[in-house]
Amino acid sequence: MAAKKASKNLFFAKLIHDAEETVLARDIAHTSLVAIVVALFLDRLNFVAFINSVVRWDEKQWQVSPGNLAKSIVLTPFLCKGARIPLYCIHENFQSVDMTLLFQDRVKSEWLTRDAFAGLLDRVYEAGCEQLFTNIALKVYSVFKIPFKSIFHGDTTSIILYGEYEGYESNPDGPATPAHGYSKDGKPNLKQVLIGMVTDTFGIPLSITVRDGNQNDSKWNNTIIDSLADLLKTATGGVTYIADSKLTTGPNIKKLLEHGFQFLTVCPANFEKKLAESVRRSAYLNNVWTSIGTYREPRTVNLAHYEVQEFLKSACGASCRLLVFRSSETKKDASKALDKEKTDVMALIKTSTSKEFSCQADALKEIKALEKSLKNRVWTAVFTLSTKEIVSEKRGRGRPSKNAKPLPTITIWMILADELIVRQEKYDLFRWRAESFVLFTNVMDDDATAVEILRLYKEQKTVEDNFSVLKRSAMVDTIFLHLPRRIVALVTLLSFALLIQVVIRILVQRNFDAMEVKPGIDHEGKPIARMGLKKIIRFLGYYSIISEDGEQYCICKTKKHRSHLTTWLNLLEIEF
Repeated sequence: MAAKKASKNLFFAKLIHDAEETVLARDIAHTSLVAIVVALFLDRLNFVAFINSVVRWDEKQWQVSPGNLAKSIVLTPFLCKGARIPLYCIHENFQSVDMTLLFQDRVKSEWLTRDAFAGLLDRVYEAGCEQLFTNIALKVYSVFKIPFKSIFHGDTTSIILYGEYEGYESNPDGPATPAHGYSKDGKPNLKQVLIGMVTDTFGIPLSITVRDGNQNDSKWNNTIIDSLADLLKTATGGVTYIADSKLTTGPNIKKLLEHGFQFLTVCPANFEKKLAESVRRSAYLNNVWTSIGTYREPRTVNLAHYEVQEFLKSACGASCRLLVFRSSETKKDASKALDKEKTDVMALIKTSTSKEFSCQADALKEIKALEKSLKNRVWTAVFTLSTKEIVSEKRGRGRPSKNAKPLPTITIWMILADELIVRQEKYDLFRWRAESFVLFTNVMDDDATAVEILRLYKEQKTVEDNFSVLKRSAMVDTIFLHLPRRIVALVTLLSFALLIQVVIRILVQRNFDAMEVKPGIDHEGKPIARMGLKKIIRFLGYYSIISEDGEQYCICKTKKHRSHLTTWLNLLEIEF
């Protein structure tokens, strides 16, 4: 045992000695291929030059240009792992990489200081974050030859902030104010800002907004409609805006119609005198459903199959379609919801019927409270009272005398419940709501069939997928900056990392789909069934560039993927 321990000690001693000798004798840099690809794509978008042209700065006073500082922030998520990105240690992520592979200008890691980033964020905010992002994002279509379609998806999420941020008040002309609001991360005890995103059908983010933490989604949608109208003044085709039910308010729908936009959203229960409830009831009473199958190409045998009924109604002064959908999956969901409702009702009744009351008045009061709690439930029951006598005292020790008086008793009141009674009307309404949803649109059936409408709405998931990328570790998971304006600027710059990842996914997917013979680049040499972003980034992460004494060579951390580098470069449309 001692010999084994001594052997380990010698091993680590030699390891430390060799590491020190290597540092002294060799200058080795290790650069992730993913970071190099991101840097290349930013260069194709002329990212650095554009930032330098719109941000106020003095070349004599800045050791690193604002464009290169911004580029280093965008590259950081591809070089580090962690839940937060402290500005003061960004330079550490660049100390072991070949800066010449990432920057066209001369940039040293020690120049990436906290003060430099603070000045950058102030100037980026001053230049107008939203317009800056959109201007670069629009270049993606021409640079990477991606077709532009005027169909947009909008949604919001919240970003958690650490810090008190005291003394900041909401100001329409100022930066987003950190505040407590509806937390989509389930952390209402922390302050937040609201992140809004508008993407096209490919998932390309065209607009990134940062708003007060307590702003509601309906108000955000209202401002986004105006922003889209300004952005698309020269659009030749019709514009379609798709969002969730928070879009559906009278003012928002009227504004969409005024701008000549088409829209698609979920119709909420309280819109236009319960219009959704009306068409849902008609659909189930008519019971004339049209089967439309699945809304996308089958990849598995478990895809949900949908049925639909359509209604043409007037809303906000316009003729609109309301489509009531239900599916094999929503029917299962409704069955589970009904089971849960029944279980909840039984639990309420059990709580009351297990109690004992010392007087009739208390028992009647409990029944009244129970009936009130069951008033809007699907199930109810008839409740009655019963009594029982119990001895109130214990008899003393020993044998009682022949003339002993009977022990005193008291009356206990209890609640009895008959079998559950279903309220059929409430049962039907509950089931209808649980197994169906109503889409609301002014896109007529001549322009889009029911299945096309469903597919368009389901593509709303592209925004949700983007949020999941944006909120991964080392992106915008949690932030601590002293000034709100710097939060806005940092979120904007980190959103470029998302933009480039979406471009990577689009290029890889379209070139992969164009291949007649699919290459075996998945695990165990199998062809990839579906090119998801996570999988693409993971496989590209296998490759790194080693720079030593002015020369570079590529290494791969798995033997089976070493030969696939050429395939990946072709999929990314990188010439070599």
